[in-house]
Amino acid sequence: MIKRIITGIILFPALVLLILKAPYWLVFSFLMLTAGICIFEWLNLFDFPGILVLYGELLILNALYWNFVTNFSEFFLFFIFLAGSFLPFLFNYKRETFGDAFFPLFTGLCYVFVGCLSFWKIFVYSRKLLLLFFCVVFASDTGAYFIGKFFGRRPFFPEISPKKTLEGFFGGVLFAITVSILLSYYFNLFNLRQALNIGIMLAIVESIGDLFESAFKRLAGKKDSGKIIWGHGGMLDRIDGALFSAPVFLIALRIFTK
Repeated sequence: MIKRIITGIILFPALVLLILKAPYWLVFSFLMLTAGICIFEWLNLFDFPGILVLYGELLILNALYWNFVTNFSEFFLFFIFLAGSFLPFLFNYKRETFGDAFFPLFTGLCYVFVGCLSFWKIFVYSRKLLLLFFCVVFASDTGAYFIGKFFGRRPFFPEISPKKTLEGFFGGVLFAITVSILLSYYFNLFNLRQALNIGIMLAIVESIGDLFESAFKRLAGKKDSGKIIWGHGGMLDRIDGALFSAPVFLIALRIFTK
């Protein structure tokens, strides 16, 4: 717990400063770095050989770059991931291992790409919106962790994540709603009803995203995706819920701003 608190105290102000003050090129570079780390951790969960890890890095970074620069259609990028995930096995197909390698590669590329692309599109909408998004998602994760740790009694999807509890989930929802309302009022972003809905929605989807990564970690037989963030594990362990909920928040923005 102490490690998580210390890391949060150091990294969160840096994130706020990056989102609100950094030039576009620096935010873009940091987002590319984040995507690269995430796909590296994802593929290492399944013990992919180094050449395939490098291949996955090139696929996702090129897809993000070309989308950022040219606003290339996501539909075609989805096809590139589909075809690109099959290409390494075209000349070395083995029925026993194809499914074990193809589906994690394709899933990881789509998961990280859609999440990171959504971060960027939210940022383009407004820096303040991206800050609100991360604050609400991290509040949900923090509330679930602390409420679950001190008051958790009822297991919540124990087959996927044994330490998660129902009390922790509702604690996360409460924290997310509170932060959503306060920041919406402070930045004048959403009315009370919208802020309440955003808090509830992001808390629910963030929890699903956390369970999504946990399910794959259990499939791979790993506890953490990496060790890059002290007290938290890997980059994926820290932003799994954010990657999953960013596209949903982007959809909500497009509904609210019609």
